[in-house]
Amino acid sequence: MRMSAEQQIVDTLCEHLGFLKDRVAVRRKKRIFTAPLPRGEFEQAVRFLHDRLGFYKAHHVVGTDDGEDLGFLYLLSNAEGIILALKEKAPKSDPRISSLTELYPSVLLHERELADLFGAVVEGLPEGLSYPLPDGWPKGNYPMRKDWNPKYFDKKTMTYNPPAEETEKESPK
Repeated sequence: MRMSAEQQIVDTLCEHLGFLKDRVAVRRKKRIFTAPLPRGEFEQAVRFLHDRLGFYKAHHVVGTDDGEDLGFLYLLSNAEGIILALKEKAPKSDPRISSLTELYPSVLLHERELADLFGAVVEGLPEGLSYPLPDGWPKGNYPMRKDWNPKYFDKKTMTYNPPAEETEKESPK
């Protein structure tokens, strides 16, 4: 029986990037997913996918608040239309990731969203305007994080004013 193209990709990834063993899988036809990877592993995987396996298109980037970590899911595809969901994680205490705009210029606005909405520090992201938050948005407020509550945001003054007990709960002891 002939191996599927998706399984060949998974096998090649695991052969060349041993850390992916048991962390990358075919979910269904034309769909491959990775477990969340730390920065160094993510960077090795994305470079290998682009340079060696022909994943030249980036379609979307999704940010997630995963408790202590932030997640960044990059949807990449190759010429056969196989979509690979490559996930990176970074601790909220140090949410640094590297920009992929050099390999995938189409992720520029997506990475700006990660910075504005989740507080990711996207190193190498070209200078530019904030997106999608308006000018004057208060620094340090990331509305897609689970601990940010819109009822404490005053649109008129552009300030975030949680009650003192909420602030105390959120600050590390």
